[in-house]
Amino acid sequence: MSDDDHTMVHVDDLKPAGVASDEGWKEMDIRFFDGSITGSKNACLFRTIFTPDAAHERHFHPNADEFIYVVSGRAALGTESHEHVATAGTIDFVPAGKVHWARNLDENEPLEIVGLYIGGNSIEEAGYEFVGEITEEYRTAK
Repeated sequence: MSDDDHTMVHVDDLKPAGVASDEGWKEMDIRFFDGSITGSKNACLFRTIFTPDAAHERHFHPNADEFIYVVSGRAALGTESHEHVATAGTIDFVPAGKVHWARNLDENEPLEIVGLYIGGNSIEEAGYEFVGEITEEYRTAK
């Protein structure tokens, strides 16, 4: 639903983004509520479901800060060279330009997160630069 005052959609009505595992998006369903829908010039919300053992590999956004909220599940959220366990209710902030990643620590249950880019109205505007896989040296959270 959209009118002059606001825009509202159900996440199931958003199409899954066509993200590729060779660009760091491993086994994820991510859906963007971005400027093409809202008309916003500087914010983009997303919802991601990670299957068991899935990961969003090491990357950064040069043009946008990012907030992450863990809705359900057990995540490892990493920034630069440190990784931390995050559970439902955890809020994480990543400044623009910082390398970060997320992975599902549970072998049986999905991980659900909601995030917000501030400084870009889409993944393209936020910028997305794939850095590399989450190698063992970064996997410090259990």
